[in-house]
Parts: sequence; C-alpha cells; structure tokens
Amino acid sequence: MDSFHVSVERTLVALQAVALCCLLTAAALRIADSVQVGEGLPVALTWLAVTPIIAVLWFLRPRMVGAGHGVGWTMLSVLMSTPIAVFGSLDFTIPALLLVVAFAVVDVSLRAGVHATVWISCVGFALHVLGNRASWDAVVGGALQGLVNVVPVAVLLCFGIVLGLSLRSFEERRHDDQSLIDRLRHTADIEKELLLSDERARSARELHDGLGHRLTLISMSLELAERMRGVDAQQAWDEVRTAKDTTGDALAEMRMWVRALNPVREAGAQGVAALELIAESFRRTGLSVVVTSDDDSDRELARDDVIALLIYRTVQEGLTNALRHARARTVRIDLGIEEQRMELSISNDFGRTGAAGPAATEPVLGFGLRGIADRAAEHRGSMNARRTDREFLLDVVVPLSSAAASGRQEAS
Repeated sequence: MDSFHVSVERTLVALQAVALCCLLTAAALRIADSVQVGEGLPVALTWLAVTPIIAVLWFLRPRMVGAGHGVGWTMLSVLMSTPIAVFGSLDFTIPALLLVVAFAVVDVSLRAGVHATVWISCVGFALHVLGNRASWDAVVGGALQGLVNVVPVAVLLCFGIVLGLSLRSFEERRHDDQSLIDRLRHTADIEKELLLSDERARSARELHDGLGHRLTLISMSLELAERMRGVDAQQAWDEVRTAKDTTGDALAEMRMWVRALNPVREAGAQGVAALELIAESFRRTGLSVVVTSDDDSDRELARDDVIALLIYRTVQEGLTNALRHARARTVRIDLGIEEQRMELSISNDFGRTGAAGPAATEPVLGFGLRGIADRAAEHRGSMNARRTDREFLLDVVVPLSSAAASGRQEAS
C-alpha cells in the first residue's frame, strides 16, 4: 500500500507539472497571437503572472492541508485560477483548472468542488456578457458566446470533480488502512507485553516453587540441627549436611536461572566459536551440550552477520528452553549447509523431568520460539518445533544470500 501511495503522489506531481507547462504554452501562444493580431497581450501576461503563484500554492498544499487550512487554501487557489478561466477556452488552460477543482474536492469536500466549478463558469459567463453591453443585440451575442465557451469548460471541470472524488476515495481508504495497521501494531504490542508478563509470572512462580522450597528446607534443617545439637549430635550433623547439600542445589538452581535468563556471548566471537561460547556458558550449569558443524557453515556465519544473528539467537533460545522447561541432561546442536541453505538442528532429552509426550506433536510456541519463527520468516526461512516420545526437536532452515551462494559455487 505504501508503494502504491508513493506512485499516486508522484503521478499528481507529474500532472501538476504538465498543467503548469500547458499554462505556459497557452501564454506563449497568446503572445504570438498578440504580435500578429495586436491584441491578447494582457491575457498572456496575466497567465504568466498566475503560473508561478499556482505553482507555489500547489507546492505548499500538503503543508497547508496538513495544518488544517484546507478551506482557505482551496478558496485562494480558486480565486487565483479565475483569471485563467475568464479568458480561457478549450485549449491548454484546461488541465490547470481541472486540478484546481480536483484538489478542492480532495482537500475540502464534493460541495467545494461543485462551488469551484460554478464560480469559474459563472465568472467567465458574466464577463462575456458584461463585455458586450453596446446594445441589446451585443448583450445577446455576448451571452451566446459565453455559453459556447463556458458550457464546455464546465463539462470538462466535471471531470475534475470525478478525479477529485477518486483521489478522495483513495485517501480515505489509505487512512482506513493506516488506522487498521496502527491498531494491529498496537494489538501486537499489547500481545507482546502480555506474553512477556506471562513469561515473567511463570518464571517467578518456578523460582518460588523451586528455589523457595529449597530455602525452606535449609531453614528447617538448620533449625532442627540447632534443637538437636544437645540431644543427638549425630542427627544434628546429619541435618547440617542436608542443609549443605540443599544449599548446593539452590546455588545450582540459581546459576541455571541466571544463565537461562541472560545467555550472552562474547562480542568478538564469530562463527562456530561463538556457538561454542554459548554452549560453554550452559555447560557450567551441568548441561551436556554437543556442537557439530562443517567448515562451510563456519565461514558463512563469519561472513553473513544477519544469518549469524539468527543462528545465535536460535541456539540461545533452544538451550534456554532445554534448561528451564525440559530440565534436559543432553543437548545436541548440528549446523550445516545443504543445497544453498543453512540448516540448524537442536535436540534435547527430557532427562530431569521425564516430560515425554505423544510422538511427533507440535508444542504451543512461547514468546521466544515465536520470535525465532518471525526472524526466520523475515529471511525467507522457516522454523519447526516438535516433540517426540524421547526428545524435543527445534529446526531452523534459512536460504543463503545470493552473493554467498554464488561465492560457494565458484569456490567449488
């Protein structure tokens, strides 16, 4: 829709330029006639003087209408175009009048376009009549001459009204479409905030249920050890060891959440080395991560920052989900290039939760996976997430850029 709007605006600019050129041509022809016949020079000079004024008005039109001065601008434009119609006939002056009437319809209303047409026609007719007042026959002749000139001009100006209605309808549809786009963007922003809010609430709930439960066990063990130290020292020390083990679990849980919520990589790392750094940051939580790749994919990641960013974000999201939701023990990351496409596959087990589900089912995508899918679609790629009875699979396929693909073909 935006490109169509731009082409319409360019067409209007071209029409304005053509109309001004036609007006200048009409003035030049009048000057030529005045040299031969000896009259018509004031009319030509009037058209020459009006041409730059109308050009300035058309140039200022978007700003004036945007500032809410459409009525004033239309009245001024119609008044400035009146001298064109007063002495005009079916010649090069018509395009300028057509645009004046069309802009009156677009910037104000249909009634304004009709009023402009009636005004221009009536003024032209009145001047033909008033210019022939020597006798009754001259008045009648002037009226007939005025009708001969004015009626065709008025009919042509009706085409200006039709053009204005078409442009006004387009502007209204464009405004409605823009309003719809704005509402959709607003709805998408709200949905994004709701998804983030749900994600934060779920994370807080899991932190409370997991870490909070361990801290409660530590407190209870230490309290029991304090009560039992004078009665049963062995049991007291057992409770202290239990508190120590639980503290270790709590610290591991906290490290897992810190890494899952902020899986950063070093800014200077590129290619597969960056994937290894991301994997290493998750290995510190006890997760086993295996990364396999080929030389072509390593070179492509170092060459194409756009595809590299998509791959890095997908790996971070896949490892985060494996750690937080599946409580996986093992994650495998496979990266390679096949048929001019970068293919990334991430698989993880359900080792810590036993969260096995029905074979080959598609999970409900959360905010993170939906973001990955949108990123892949922006680059003409795709994302597929599914679970089997033993593992969760995340695949991303994105075509290589044409330059990179041709470079690989030349190298091969």
